[in-house]
Amino acid sequence: QGMVIKDGAKMSKSKGNVVEPDFLIDRYGADTARLFALFAAPPEKDLDWSDQGVEGAHRFLSRLWRFVSQYREHLDRANGDLDQRELSPTLRELRRQIHRTIKKVTDDIEGRFHFNTAIAAVMELLNALSLSVKDESVWEDGASLIKGGMETIVTLLYPFVPHMASELWECLGHRKSLEQIRWPSYLQEALEEERLLIVVQVDGW
Repeated sequence: QGMVIKDGAKMSKSKGNVVEPDFLIDRYGADTARLFALFAAPPEKDLDWSDQGVEGAHRFLSRLWRFVSQYREHLDRANGDLDQRELSPTLRELRRQIHRTIKKVTDDIEGRFHFNTAIAAVMELLNALSLSVKDESVWEDGASLIKGGMETIVTLLYPFVPHMASELWECLGHRKSLEQIRWPSYLQEALEEERLLIVVQVDGW
């Protein structure tokens, strides 16, 4: 059975180094506390308590909330289709990352119970989506894909942060609760990396 370690020592009342769960929940919310605990360590290892880790979990959830709030109008107009065929190379790569994330999280949860690496994969996908929308024109052709990516993130996070995921799911325009939504599936064809044949002409040869 794993222990909770803080500042290199086992957390205990006799050492005066206990962090009460109520304090965390009052300050950050239950979802942040849960996300940190699952992200900080694999199930077979001790949990190394870190105030910075708790703040990091809170920042990630805040970024996720801001993304949906900031781009709400674009997301409201999109249909969330992940399987568009006519996409630019940049959007095709984003589509591949979405499907890779679904596969990674599914394998980590069902096969290995490695919740920390599953959460890390979702964080990477949010980074990719955030980077893609820095170019405002991406919404013209990629709005549905971006919304589909955000729906994927929210669905994958539901087991970890059910309260916030449910709120975001409603913000994305869904009436049916996440409890009634099937776990996302990935397409093998979407995981395939494209290979490009580049022909280089030098001095006319």
